[in-house]
Amino acid sequence: MEAILLSIDWRCEMRAQDIKIDSIYRHRTSPNYAFAKAIKILKPKEYPNTNNFIVVKCYWSTTMNFDFAMIKYFRPTDLIKY
Repeated sequence: MEAILLSIDWRCEMRAQDIKIDSIYRHRTSPNYAFAKAIKILKPKEYPNTNNFIVVKCYWSTTMNFDFAMIKYFRPTDLIKY
């Protein structure tokens, strides 16, 4: 039972209410690659989010200072704390 509990990564359990604007996160499938800085939380069907779920609008950059960054949209469950 202990082995099962230790193998679960609790950092992956992010919810929309856990996301803080201007905080830095990483993507859970590539936690060592790039950084995501939360800009805005978009509710379902709120422009430009046409999906039926909440998304987080983020700056996506390979450096921490975000000199050059793309804007990407992620589900809150795809982000982990940095």
